[in-house]
Amino acid sequence: MHKVKYSGQTILFLLFAHFILIYFHCQFNFQDVWENTMNYWHNYLFNIFVLYVFYVCCLVLFNRQKYAWFWFFTSIVLFAMANYLKLSYRNVPLLPSDFTQIFELTHIIQMLNEIHVMILLVFLGLLVVVFLLVTKIKSKLIFTTKQRIGSALFLWLIILSMYYSNHHYSPYRVMATAFGITDVYWDLTEDYSSNGPLVGFIKNLDIQVMEEKPENYSYETVREIVNKYKEKATETNNGKDTLENHTVIFILSESFVDPLRIPTLKLSDDPIPYIRSLKNETTSGVMLGASFGGGTADVEYEILTGFSTNYLHPSLTIPYTLLVPNLNEAPNITNVFNHKTAVHTYNASLYRRKEVFEKFGFERFFYDGGNPELSYKETIENSKYISDKSAYQEVLDILNNHDDDNLFLLLTTMQNHIPYKKGQYSNQFQVLNELDEQEKSGIETYVQGIHYTDVATKNFIEEINQIDKPITVFFFGDHLPSDIFDRYEEKNNEDLAFYKTDYFIYSNFETPALDYSVVSPNVMSSIVLEQLNVKLTPYYVLLDEVKKTLPVIRWGEYLVQSDGSFVTEDDLPENAQELVNVYRMIQYDINEGAQYSIELGMFEFVR
Repeated sequence: MHKVKYSGQTILFLLFAHFILIYFHCQFNFQDVWENTMNYWHNYLFNIFVLYVFYVCCLVLFNRQKYAWFWFFTSIVLFAMANYLKLSYRNVPLLPSDFTQIFELTHIIQMLNEIHVMILLVFLGLLVVVFLLVTKIKSKLIFTTKQRIGSALFLWLIILSMYYSNHHYSPYRVMATAFGITDVYWDLTEDYSSNGPLVGFIKNLDIQVMEEKPENYSYETVREIVNKYKEKATETNNGKDTLENHTVIFILSESFVDPLRIPTLKLSDDPIPYIRSLKNETTSGVMLGASFGGGTADVEYEILTGFSTNYLHPSLTIPYTLLVPNLNEAPNITNVFNHKTAVHTYNASLYRRKEVFEKFGFERFFYDGGNPELSYKETIENSKYISDKSAYQEVLDILNNHDDDNLFLLLTTMQNHIPYKKGQYSNQFQVLNELDEQEKSGIETYVQGIHYTDVATKNFIEEINQIDKPITVFFFGDHLPSDIFDRYEEKNNEDLAFYKTDYFIYSNFETPALDYSVVSPNVMSSIVLEQLNVKLTPYYVLLDEVKKTLPVIRWGEYLVQSDGSFVTEDDLPENAQELVNVYRMIQYDINEGAQYSIELGMFEFVR
């Protein structure tokens, strides 16, 4: 009877632990918890088994029941809270890759609002109190030394199987499939909801690079592709100039979007009149991204490399942290320039930018606290982030101190990053919708921030016009801020407006205004090069074809330029399918293959 009672208590504790995980994941919506439990009860049973394995690990590690339960529930609650916060701020659940930012915890906490910080502090305080109480509880040893060693070895085999959960030979995967666990990688939030937060998290431990290896991948196949595009480059480049003496500036404007595009949102005035007018006169449009509320590094990766995250395995959530530092070489837009400099108005450790930019070939990287250090760090009113005005001045100093040789410059700003607090700015724009005071002040603070960006950009362009050298500015937003627009996104689920960010390409000399109204980030560097009408490498000839045939690639769908419709890959015209196969082949070769295309000259100018 004692064993039955103990087993019953264990099951109840495990059920309670799972309830905590799913309740936090559902953002404290009990109806969602109930519906998910009814629909996915068999998947949740498997989660109970996984939780039991974790509990036994705690038993073997601490060898006392009181400490095992304490650290078990502490870990569960901390995981649940982290998952809740990640969903609240990024609309994406907690992933193993997020733990690469563990040493930047202080910077991450600074981005949380005061209520969430207070809750975390209270929880940590309670944790200390509970631990002190637990130490006073009498508890016997559970295992002998031999039993602990034997159990640890057996648990290690189970954990190893869990780690390789995406491999078909994994016993864990076989068992998970038997319970009904499936992959919903195109929507990780739904994946965690249907499979359970813990099982969803485990599936993302086994990082793979590409969705699949092209069937005909080989040195000969890549060589044929490279030779084909070398011939096309020779023909295309005839009569065109080089990038000699050109300066090209890419400006990633943090969270910059046109708020008037948000469905039903009404403002008292237009906060970005200058950028709106500039878009009417230049090559401009919107970029259609893959994420809402986050994904800055992924957008930056697509912009710089020309590769699409659409073909990466869903477990590879952040190419900057999980892929680029591990590559032998990482071809990107900087390869076509003699000099390259990056500026970021924040620290460089988030997303491993310092390592990534070294791999990308940047000669200098200016960032807050770096070497070289930023010269301008002014903020606006009560904001804690370096202003766009300061960021632009940093760029202007670099331009004025550079010689006449060509230069690529990447600026990544932070002024408009979350959080958007009341009293941060003296807001001159009002939200006319009926909202509670906190929501309204958050939106008004954000809108005021992008207005400051509009003013700073106007002054920056005026300064660019005074410099006697050919300069081209590619300005773009990375994503919509989720925290303040959740209400609108929930009412307009998957509305494209929430994935569109603005861009324009401006030159201080005469250039044509190209017509690319809707594109995805991976083709933007090709648009810039087309506007400059300069010679291209074979790779950018390929990207030019992708851009003109399939200007948008996202979520497994393609925007076909010829008829303006979104279709899946199976429904693409034959010529477009062939182009996708070539494009994906080169991406596979660089990211997971033998990088034959680099050796064969895909990313070099044809001589």
